Amino acid sequence: MEFFAADYTFISSSLAQIYGMPPPSEEFSRVDYPPESGRSGVLGHGSFLALTSKPSETSPTSRGLFVRNHFLAQEIAPPPPGINSVLPEITEDSPQTNRQRLAVHLNSEACSSCHRLIDPIGYGFEQYDAIGGFHTKMTLRFGSRDKPSTKELDVDTAAFVQGIPNSEFSRPKELGKLLAESETCQRCIVKQFFRYSFGREESAADQPILDTAFDKFRDSGFRFRELVMAIVTSKLFLQ
Repeated sequence: MEFFAADYTFISSSLAQIYGMPPPSEEFSRVDYPPESGRSGVLGHGSFLALTSKPSETSPTSRGLFVRNHFLAQEIAPPPPGINSVLPEITEDSPQTNRQRLAVHLNSEACSSCHRLIDPIGYGFEQYDAIGGFHTKMTLRFGSRDKPSTKELDVDTAAFVQGIPNSEFSRPKELGKLLAESETCQRCIVKQFFRYSFGREESAADQPILDTAFDKFRDSGFRFRELVMAIVTSKLFLQ
């Protein structure tokens, strides 16, 4: 539960600058997130936000895809061969947010089925830049080094998880709470640890082990240690 919903983190002085927080008393000591930060658990970490970004800009698609694949165990297939994945270019005369640019995928039957599953999740992270810093607006830079210019656009962070009722959110903290309380996510954690333990994906014959492990995991109050014990003491693992 705390993996997704913890209201604290462990930061260094450098991370504190990115997070907009005072430096810690000791490097990587535990500190509470400010209530207004919108962060919680792993979804608020710079590591997650940077991993799921492009080198110099955010990627709602990558962030939504990561949540689908790793936290909901819903594998989204790669784009079909020949699909044009290039987004409309941002120009000074026609500045656009990522939400506006990604709308082009909804006009393609080959793209829309997957992007409707992943992009609406990623929009909830759009106030966090490519390295995890918080910004209320999207800043676009144009011009040359001698004559730079910038434009700021309002960011719409309204998001939801298709397939989970009442899953609207607008900040990572809200999504973290949704995932921690979602049985889909809880069962995904069991499945991911099974795959890690056995070095392979599960089969239909493995479902009883997954169900037993989930029951023990749930009954323990979702203590990860009990999930580990449930898997490594199963007959299949001991064989």
